[in-house]
Amino acid sequence: IDSKHLVVVVMLVVVAWELLKRLFVWLGGSATLPLPLLLASPAEFQDLHGPPEPHVEIALHPPQGLHHSNPSEPWIYESDNATGSCLFFHPPAGPNTKEGPEGFDYAEYFRGKSRMWEMRVHMNFKNVPRDDEELFFGIELDQYVAMSQATKQAQKVVVAGIKQAIGGLYHSAGDDPDRTKEEVELPVCVLPLWAYDQFIVTPEGEEPPCLWDENFGDFGHKRYKRVAEYAEEIRELQRNLSIGPTYTFSFWGNSRFLDVINWMVIGLPIVTPISFNKFAGRPPVHLVLYSLKKDPTNPRHLRSRKTYYFRGAVWSSQHRPERRYIEKLTGRLSKAEEKVEEGTPSKKESMRRRFNGFVQRNFTDACTGRARDSQ
Repeated sequence: IDSKHLVVVVMLVVVAWELLKRLFVWLGGSATLPLPLLLASPAEFQDLHGPPEPHVEIALHPPQGLHHSNPSEPWIYESDNATGSCLFFHPPAGPNTKEGPEGFDYAEYFRGKSRMWEMRVHMNFKNVPRDDEELFFGIELDQYVAMSQATKQAQKVVVAGIKQAIGGLYHSAGDDPDRTKEEVELPVCVLPLWAYDQFIVTPEGEEPPCLWDENFGDFGHKRYKRVAEYAEEIRELQRNLSIGPTYTFSFWGNSRFLDVINWMVIGLPIVTPISFNKFAGRPPVHLVLYSLKKDPTNPRHLRSRKTYYFRGAVWSSQHRPERRYIEKLTGRLSKAEEKVEEGTPSKKESMRRRFNGFVQRNFTDACTGRARDSQ
């Protein structure tokens, strides 16, 4: 090939590359690709001992091992401010996730229901929120996620749809730490306590209803078709929170928008289905229940004003974080690391890290460099 033809070929390659980058951004590409997720080998997760069919995985904070959805027994959790148990369940994807505690049939429970999952929690407070604090629950990210303009617009549509369906939602895309000198707000999407679909108060010394009780839906107070009255009941509940009683909460209201197994936002016209990773960057997201100190001059949900009662990292078994991050969240080591502890990584692990780094430097930066510049 002569020099003239070579120049033409190079120009065509450059033009094609630029068009590919613009197409990526137009489709809503994030400034950070979840490369550890894309490059992770399924063999890395063979010893996690979860069910073989698709399920949700949860790592509670502080680290208490790895839990999964549709368990045979509820998970027990303990934080600085609360203790309790939790059950997260959904229609089973196979026989290993069909049966819960004492034979509770997950498939039969969801038969005829539109909800895609449900979460039930027993909670005993060690410390109760103060009068100048308000409780919120929902999703929090542990770092800021840069997004293209197309993704930001899609996010606005999703947030507006959830607000219309449930109401009371507080959403923030968070603060870019590179552009903020003061304390940054983490990305958060949370609801006030009255957005729980059901609550039950069991006096101290009495046994709360089992989270898998077949008559669970008949207990306590429910939000369905009585929103105003229920909101007042929640306000009364918050005024009287105390150490001793067991508080039971159940939530499924926005499950029709959040397909956690497939890691997708669904059910909203035009913009869905769309991957969680467009908004979260990569798994996991964190389920949280926290109180926020009220400040009329600053409505932002800053971590310095939060007191956490429940926090757990959540992801799908179909879309896992990097192995090392799972180990950090669960407080456990892989079999290889149990042998070498903090020693030199194995040759295979070292090669994989170098390959990840090479791809991230040469692919991610090239694909997203202009996306960052245009924001």
